[in-house]
Amino acid sequence: MAKVVITGISGTLGQALGRLYLQRGFEVVGVTRQSGLQGDYFSRLQINPQVSFEDAKLLIDEKPDILFLNAGQIETKTGPNGEPLPDLLAQMTTVNYQFPAFAALAAAELSADRPIEVVAIGSIADGAPSAFGPVYHAGKIAVHYFWSGVSPIIYHATNGNVRLRLYRPGAISGPLAWAPVNRLNEKGYKIRAKRVNSAPSAEKVAGHIFRWLERGKKWVGTYDEPFTFRLLKWIHATWPDFYTRLQFIGWRKASKFYKKPV
Repeated sequence: MAKVVITGISGTLGQALGRLYLQRGFEVVGVTRQSGLQGDYFSRLQINPQVSFEDAKLLIDEKPDILFLNAGQIETKTGPNGEPLPDLLAQMTTVNYQFPAFAALAAAELSADRPIEVVAIGSIADGAPSAFGPVYHAGKIAVHYFWSGVSPIIYHATNGNVRLRLYRPGAISGPLAWAPVNRLNEKGYKIRAKRVNSAPSAEKVAGHIFRWLERGKKWVGTYDEPFTFRLLKWIHATWPDFYTRLQFIGWRKASKFYKKPV
């Protein structure tokens, strides 16, 4: 029986992926920090802190055919002016970027003799940093940069057995899609509401991920990236100073923390 390991199994997309792969006849090992987690979206659990390189090796020790690095963390709190909090920044950097990178290196070290697909779940925000989610976006940008740079190295070092692939979903309908609202004023909240209400379901995104992975042709997959995100990425890459100035304008217009200079 083929085996898939999924971190962040209790999340919206993690659950949808788990159910889909169970339906396809896979053994699904759900990875979580929560002891006693129950659900119909995994065959069994691995309780894993997901912090160190040794933790990453435990994922590879399962000898999966596919490893989804789906766990993620968002900013649940900010400072009094909307600034990131140091402790939360450190946690998010570990979960969103450092641990997936460890898992890629563990796969290269321990799986050179057998095929494995290591799929990092990124974000369409990976090329367009925002003042409204600076820590989250920075982590996703880092994952994309790392995957793009390291994939060729590991692929050739393991005779093509270890394939690092990146999938970039956008917003997914559900409660977690509302998480990045703690810096928004009423106007910004309405814009976010429009986006979340029109977002695809986790089941639809999971199905797209499955088909993309089965085709096996692309290293980076994306779920219907809006034109506005493509435009913002192009501006960020081409005119970084102008892009930063746009962030200043966005902060003034949509942040509940903005204060007019005295």
